[in-house]
Amino acid sequence: MEQKRGFFIAFEGIDGTGKTTMANILKERLETLGYSVVMYKEPTNETEAGKKIRASYVKGRATLEQELQWFIEDREWNVTTRILPALAEKKIVFLDRYFFSTACYQGVRKDNDWISILELNREKFPEPDLTIIFDLDVQIAIKRIMRDRESANTFEGMQYLRDVRALFLELFQLDTIGNYLLINAEKSIEEISEIIYVKFLELISETPKKESDLKEKKPSEK
Repeated sequence: MEQKRGFFIAFEGIDGTGKTTMANILKERLETLGYSVVMYKEPTNETEAGKKIRASYVKGRATLEQELQWFIEDREWNVTTRILPALAEKKIVFLDRYFFSTACYQGVRKDNDWISILELNREKFPEPDLTIIFDLDVQIAIKRIMRDRESANTFEGMQYLRDVRALFLELFQLDTIGNYLLINAEKSIEEISEIIYVKFLELISETPKKESDLKEKKPSEK
């Protein structure tokens, strides 16, 4: 499938919303159509900063200042080494968490100041063509998390996730720079897949082939 340029899509939301699952489903679907799609995740496993962030999930939180610095260092490598080269090759880049997660997860620790964290990152890193925020009741998200783990990590306390979710919704409502799609993550996998697929086709200004019924569907907000 010939494209004029690459596309950068970030998948965001609290843990347990199914964003990673949906990213993989959409990736497979687009590859079937002939698109070249790469998928990355933050924090990465490739940098010392990324490894320190992941270790802190289990061993305990570092200071806010240290966390923010680690994310910047890890993101600089990820953007420079993987994301920008892939976009230059006209690939579709899916990123599982980006600086929106940093703004919300670390923003809670900064008296709910997601704005300054977002501004700092935007000075350094590219804006996605589309940011998909998966929204879900925290109790449901916790149940999903617990299916796969014996215990939730230190990032996933009930009240903490409530606060993070609130910041994601506030960001969606108030940020005027990003191009957002808010997904009700309680919908079925099939429904969410169609919503995102239609939004992607709108993004690249391409009409669905043999799926004309999708034209009439509007991307769902919440």
